[in-house]
Amino acid sequence: MDLRDLKGIDDLIASLEANVVLPLENDALAAELDLKPKRGILLAGPPGTGKTTVGRALAHRLKSKFFLVDGTFIAGTAGFYQGISQVFEAAKQNAPSIVFIDDTDVIFEDSEEYGLYRYLLTMLDGLESESAGRVCVIMTAMDVGSLPPALVRSGRIELWLETRLPDEEARAAILGEHLAKLAGPIGAADPGELAAQAEGLTGADLKRVVEDGKALFAYDKVRGFDLRPAEEYFLAAIGTVRANKRCYEEAVRRARERRKEPVETR
Repeated sequence: MDLRDLKGIDDLIASLEANVVLPLENDALAAELDLKPKRGILLAGPPGTGKTTVGRALAHRLKSKFFLVDGTFIAGTAGFYQGISQVFEAAKQNAPSIVFIDDTDVIFEDSEEYGLYRYLLTMLDGLESESAGRVCVIMTAMDVGSLPPALVRSGRIELWLETRLPDEEARAAILGEHLAKLAGPIGAADPGELAAQAEGLTGADLKRVVEDGKALFAYDKVRGFDLRPAEEYFLAAIGTVRANKRCYEEAVRRARERRKEPVETR
């Protein structure tokens, strides 16, 4: 997947092209204009809005110059410090390069992880040297409020990009791309009609809508039921996805409330 294949985030992609890709790919122009990639970039936005997909697209574009740290995997593990250190050292040795830290807020949501964030700050500050000046750190976060202020202050995070929910035009483009892959009558559904009923859904949600809709169509076809207009299957799937999102959001809310409850001591 290439950056330009991503739908509905044209401004974000243009900013990454100018501030990251161009300085890393065009050595001659970078030398002529003294261009350096931004030292720190934050991709912030709700789940499913394409933050990790952007990282994968960057990895495809830059190939061996991309180093991934998965916050959900490494947070709280005994090897965190060694793992982070090895990643940053490899990035400096292979500069120009990108260190992509996915789900950064997961690393810092627990107050007990204070030492981890201080260590990460040390790594970031180490990129100020001229020899490491062509290493860019891109972090993603769903809950920016979980990030320590010292991490997002000017100088460490030089560019703040927001991944937003797709608007109606972007939703239609995303749905159209998925529907185009379907053969037969189910693929003839009107993406514009579906997009108008899918406000508030993310790109990941829309992919799920298409998957669930075609499953409903297949069930009716196999059972010999009268087939409905294609749009009806996807509209039913939109309702199911919305219900699942409400359940997930409620579960997250309750989990956060439990974390805030004082621990009873005896």
